[in-house]
Amino acid sequence: MLRGLSAQSTKRAGTFPERKIVDRLLSELTDWLIHNRAISSDDKELYEYAIYSFIISTVPLVIFLVISGIIGMFPEGFLIIMPFMVIRKFGGGYHAKHAYICMIMSTGLLAGCLYVVSHFSGSRLIPLFLLVSGISIAINSPIDHENKRLTEQEKMRYQRTTIVLVLAACFVSVVMNVMGYNRYSSCVALGVILTGVLQLPVIIRKIMR
Repeated sequence: MLRGLSAQSTKRAGTFPERKIVDRLLSELTDWLIHNRAISSDDKELYEYAIYSFIISTVPLVIFLVISGIIGMFPEGFLIIMPFMVIRKFGGGYHAKHAYICMIMSTGLLAGCLYVVSHFSGSRLIPLFLLVSGISIAINSPIDHENKRLTEQEKMRYQRTTIVLVLAACFVSVVMNVMGYNRYSSCVALGVILTGVLQLPVIIRKIMR
């Protein structure tokens, strides 16, 4: 979901009506940028991909933060998103084939995290799931996306970065818990847990091959 598609794949990213609308909007926007000499016509496809990736990555997070603010849980929403967004960028994970599915899934899962925070923030299961997810992410990251293969050097660098980020998030969660901020501690933990959960489909698929 949060690490996108290739430039060519934006042309086939969704169902036919969705693809037609997205392609038209991207084309009109890049044509406008070219007309105003903001970008070169040679880079049109590259910028279409960059804009598409930005929208697909950002829209679910913005929707989630708006929902969090409306229900009075903006700090919780922010603390869930930060570790999830940063760790997933380097760790990778499952990506839906269609843009609308990606946005619905991302928003739904993040909203589910708010529900867990509201009702189970003091649960002893959260630290356990954090530990299991942290270990799983450290071992299995980075997860290659079929449209964005990493070199061996990139894989090593991404794995090291992911491990550092996971350890940092776990440390912050533990410190918050010790200081008595159990609710906020659970939010940071859930950001890590969600990243681990979204790696599971890819891990299972690899095992089943």
